[in-house]
Amino acid sequence: MTVTKSLPRSQPEMQGVSSSGILSFLEEIERRKLELHGFMILRHGYVLAEGWWKPYHPAIPHALYSLTKSFTSLAAGFAVQEGKLSLDQRVLAYFPELDHGAIGLNIGDMKIRHLLTMTTGHETDTARFGVAGDFLQHTTAARVGDRSDRDYIRGFMEHPVTQAPGTHFLYNSGASHVLGAILERVTGSRLVDYLQPRLFAPLGIDRPAWEQAPHGENTGGWGLKLCTEDIAKFGQLLLNKGEWNGRRLIASEWIEQAGSRQVDNRPIVPPEGQPINIDWIQGYGYQFWRCRHNAYRGDGAFGQYCIVLPDQDAVIAIHGGLQDMQGVMDAIWQHLLPSMNEPLPEPDAAVKDRLASKLNSLELGEQDGLRSLPWDTSRKRYSIQSNEQGVQRIGFMFTENRCIFQWWDHQGEHQLIAGIGEWEDHHRGSEKAAVRGVWLDRSRFEIYVYPPDSPHYDRLTFQFQGNGVSLQHEHLSFTPLKHEFIGVEEK
Repeated sequence: MTVTKSLPRSQPEMQGVSSSGILSFLEEIERRKLELHGFMILRHGYVLAEGWWKPYHPAIPHALYSLTKSFTSLAAGFAVQEGKLSLDQRVLAYFPELDHGAIGLNIGDMKIRHLLTMTTGHETDTARFGVAGDFLQHTTAARVGDRSDRDYIRGFMEHPVTQAPGTHFLYNSGASHVLGAILERVTGSRLVDYLQPRLFAPLGIDRPAWEQAPHGENTGGWGLKLCTEDIAKFGQLLLNKGEWNGRRLIASEWIEQAGSRQVDNRPIVPPEGQPINIDWIQGYGYQFWRCRHNAYRGDGAFGQYCIVLPDQDAVIAIHGGLQDMQGVMDAIWQHLLPSMNEPLPEPDAAVKDRLASKLNSLELGEQDGLRSLPWDTSRKRYSIQSNEQGVQRIGFMFTENRCIFQWWDHQGEHQLIAGIGEWEDHHRGSEKAAVRGVWLDRSRFEIYVYPPDSPHYDRLTFQFQGNGVSLQHEHLSFTPLKHEFIGVEEK
């Protein structure tokens, strides 16, 4: 079998999509200040438009978070196809080493299909995601259950199942993890190794990185990293109902069931005072969400999307770093969906040029700023008021095209080098980030810190006034971090 690494490309109008519609979508994303990292739109199997917001790059795999669940769903489909898994088998049957007599009420009735459809009977998610660390030195961590030995399987089993499985939808990343662990038991392989010859290799996807839990199993509900085009290929396989380049990889029945409305996920009691994200209450399949307009998707925290639109024969793949995921869905329905018609005449040359220019100039952070240092000196230091992060002092050293930002805490001195106008690569041990600084005006300076494989970012905004400075620090995470520091200049 011939394996191609890249999807075929075409012009939007040749596949019945207006360039102006794609352009208006990108402009809407910009207007709403929605931070996307990578974007592809496909129709009839062709990539029509693609772009990455600097410093993100098409060749660098990006964390998928819960979009990982949809790949675990495909692994379950392969196992069912090969006679290794039954959706009606009880979950406990795969864990004979557990003391079944000590297992709580209802869990004995939990089946594989309940893991797939998020109907395990739990009232709260068995998995938790959080952030730990000090100022600009934090990590995002996940766990299932609360056991000190970090045994995710036992942690899941010990979590109270208060309702009968199959009667109640609750989004539950722990369920996806246990599903993945069961798949590893019945196949004798890690999830990534099981999917490599069945899914990744046929699609021309290099063997990806996939996080492992403390006890060694791949994390079935998160932890996979893929490039934007890899997501697009996955979406095209789904759109083709399991066929790839004329070869059937997985039964069409599984794809149809996985993307169909298996359960009602509308809240029984709508939360008071909170907006309901309408594309998250259209029903749930096998680790896929139903959308409006007869579409369905896999998605992950902070804006990782694989959206399949069967009626339009289209796929949209997105990486992002945002909180408002519904906002992106709204922009798709408002701008991209109406742009899909049958073959169209060539666009106006000006529109074609504007779209090309927009796709080639995508970049995160403010673009316009002062080009010269608004101070007479290139070095400043400030003493910082007492704070929870333990930052004691901060300092700046400026050159023509670079800023060295320093801070001191209980661990000593640290520094971050930001390019002025251009991104600077920053390395701290095995961690990498792209860093850029910009003078918004004569008294405000911002630094952006973006890891190239992650949605998490740091934004530092400095306000200088007289001999003082205020620093606002924002870190995108599951529990958004926002800190403010006040400092006085040292003489």
